[in-house]
Amino acid sequence: MAMTADEHESLWEAVRARNANWRPGHNSITALDPGEQRRRLGYTPGPDELSLLQRETLSATHHVAVDVVAEATPYPVSVDWRDKDGKSYVTNVKDQQSCGSCVAFGTVATMESRARVLRGVPVNASNGGALPDLSEAHLFYCGNSAGNPCMNGWWAGPALDFAKSTGVVPETCFPYTPGNQPCAPCTGAPGMLTKISDWHAITTIAEMKRWLATNGPLITAFNVYLDFYSYTGGVYMHVSGARDGGHCVSCVGYDDARRAWLCKNSWGTGWGEGGFFWIGYGQCGIDATMWAVDDFASIYTVGRRRPSSQPVSSANPIIL
Repeated sequence: MAMTADEHESLWEAVRARNANWRPGHNSITALDPGEQRRRLGYTPGPDELSLLQRETLSATHHVAVDVVAEATPYPVSVDWRDKDGKSYVTNVKDQQSCGSCVAFGTVATMESRARVLRGVPVNASNGGALPDLSEAHLFYCGNSAGNPCMNGWWAGPALDFAKSTGVVPETCFPYTPGNQPCAPCTGAPGMLTKISDWHAITTIAEMKRWLATNGPLITAFNVYLDFYSYTGGVYMHVSGARDGGHCVSCVGYDDARRAWLCKNSWGTGWGEGGFFWIGYGQCGIDATMWAVDDFASIYTVGRRRPSSQPVSSANPIIL
């Protein structure tokens, strides 16, 4: 059921009491019942990853040192890959709907942006359509071998390993539908794969900012508290409500003046700032660890003349 007027006012009081700089309100997610809200999550730490509580503890430690990092690193005070000199390298916000597939959405969003940065093909360029959006369905329903993946979620390591060993087809080859779909990409899928060549985890704020400033977005994860569902804008910090679960998104920038990371969510454009959100440094485990896509073994390009078996390195331009 939708958030009541009393719940809305209570949340505003909590925001004001903490001097927080974000706006709670009604949106497409607060219109859902609690169970449906929880189904929009899906990050479950793997056996070799930090637990959700460990992420939060480490992130808080990073937060203490963030001012020192800002002074010590020779990188821009702000980065936004939606607008790099008027060019956007961030694809449209999507909606995972009622399935815990956020890891696939955060991974695919980061792969799409990284490929565009490496190839110099912004979304809003005349040749922006040369790089198609990739299939979250292929990554999640073919790569996640756990039973009932929509309910059990996933973590970044195996998602990136699948993107490296198998690759991901375009979204048009395997459109996403929530609900434990069979692995069924289209005919011709082997010749349409985008495959990463390697990936790595980043565990320091300085390296996160360096990567974001020079290489593009990163995959990240954090704890979602109940008040986060009501976010409509500003810089989020947790002020009220219990922890509801883990969530994975793509971090597409940062701003030292706001002391916040800019992230692309997968809850559609009716939530947050058109589907994006700012979250304070050190909040909810957001900057405990992030994951980077290093490069690609191949990038599927619409209408390319390059044979599909020929590797593509960051030194090779797109051939249209």
